[in-house]
Amino acid sequence: MSVMQSEVFEAFRAIDVPEDKALRAAMALSRRDDDVSSLKADMTLLKWMVGALAAVTFGVGAPAVWLLVRVAVKVGAVG
Repeated sequence: MSVMQSEVFEAFRAIDVPEDKALRAAMALSRRDDDVSSLKADMTLLKWMVGALAAVTFGVGAPAVWLLVRVAVKVGAVG
C-alpha cells in the first residue's frame, strides 16, 4: 500500500469507517491518481504537438505573406 493509500485508509479508520470499506476507498483513490497521471502525460504531449504546429505554421506562413506582399507591390496591386 502506497503512502497516500495508507494515509487515506488511516483517515477513514479514524472516523470509524469499517476496514473493508476504508481499504476499497483508498484503492479507488489510488486508481484515480493513476488516471490523472496518465492524462497529465497526454496533455504534455499535446502541448508540445500544438507548439510544434504553431512554429511550423508561423515559420512557413510569415515568409509566404511577406513574399505575397512583395509581389503585390512589384506588380502594382498595392500602394
